[in-house]
Amino acid sequence: MSSASDQPDLMDAPDIEGIDFAFDDIEDVHAVLAGLRAKKPYAVVPYAGFRALLLLSHELVTAAFKDEASFPSAAIYSATTEAVLGHTIQCMSGEEHRINRALVAPAFRRKLMDGHVAGILEPLAHEIVDRFADRGSADLVAEFTHQYPIQVITRLLGLPVDDEEQFRRWAYELFHYPFAPEAAERASAEFTAYVTPIVAARRAQPGGDLLSTLATIRDDEGRMLSDEEILSFLRLLFPAGADTTYLGLGNALLALLTHPDQLELLLSAPEEHLPWAVEEALRWEPPVGLLPRMCPVRVRDWHGIDIPDETPLIFGITAANRDPQVYPDPDRFDITRRAMATLAFGDGPHVCLGTFLAIAEMRVALKVVLERLPGLRLEEGAEVRVKGMLTTALRGPDRLPVTFGG
Repeated sequence: MSSASDQPDLMDAPDIEGIDFAFDDIEDVHAVLAGLRAKKPYAVVPYAGFRALLLLSHELVTAAFKDEASFPSAAIYSATTEAVLGHTIQCMSGEEHRINRALVAPAFRRKLMDGHVAGILEPLAHEIVDRFADRGSADLVAEFTHQYPIQVITRLLGLPVDDEEQFRRWAYELFHYPFAPEAAERASAEFTAYVTPIVAARRAQPGGDLLSTLATIRDDEGRMLSDEEILSFLRLLFPAGADTTYLGLGNALLALLTHPDQLELLLSAPEEHLPWAVEEALRWEPPVGLLPRMCPVRVRDWHGIDIPDETPLIFGITAANRDPQVYPDPDRFDITRRAMATLAFGDGPHVCLGTFLAIAEMRVALKVVLERLPGLRLEEGAEVRVKGMLTTALRGPDRLPVTFGG
């Protein structure tokens, strides 16, 4: 009888070769993931020169998000982002995470956000569309989806709108830290120097903006966020909030433009279909597709899997969102599906704080674009697809050449 030590290690035998799930832009990613998932709900895959455990089913990805003890967020983010973003809530666990999230979360609750966004989202969307509405053509990525989320964030925080190009550059460079560390470190220093005096000013004279809320909010014990806690949160908010929303919005527009029957249905009754069109777009092509995590300590018999210590993990959100056990006919884009995209913003203790804001932005942006640009269609002959924009983690189109009117 063989001992446990004689058994082969889970990670010894990859289930697929020739694709690096960290760096490759996998053109047929949905087919690849579906093929792997058909064999079992997880796979061992190449990942940045190592092997990672890729979770593929809705059940396993949901369970992994909720299992902070086995797969702590801090294990990956402390090693990959803390150097430039600071000690964000992604790098926290236990009581520290609970306290900091409890302080930040109220600023993003629906009731408070309603007051902030009502006068910002729709006027801003119209302001951006005004720049090209009379032209008859545009690249909706360069001219709309890449502009809108960063401008929403600066206005919510009450930051100078004249410096939005600078904020966009900082957000981009902070997110690309693994590939250009010197630029990211410089962006972090410049961003911190810019925002620090504004935080001090909002503490002294708070206004009605989101930054004032963060600077003055107290918990039941009277604790406030420190300057560094606010700065770390802002360093995270700009790249995470702006990039994921612009990609999600681009994915939604591309889905509608390549499914004209669904676009026609949406236009026939926008109040009825718009919220579900956003949910279906987030399910069909989530902006965060393959999320890296880590298993720092060996986990035995986790849903029938023995996971060695220091195993890289990939939470396959894209695969889970097309799991046929949860979503029948999962490859079909159908705005009448009436199913929530429950994993598009994560789950468990680190579920995205900005979920409501991101969904509100997508709904308003789609409403305005479709109202203002009648006859919207992809430019004739244009070849557009969803691509890996930051390794394979973030996915969206890099261009959306469209024509309208006429």
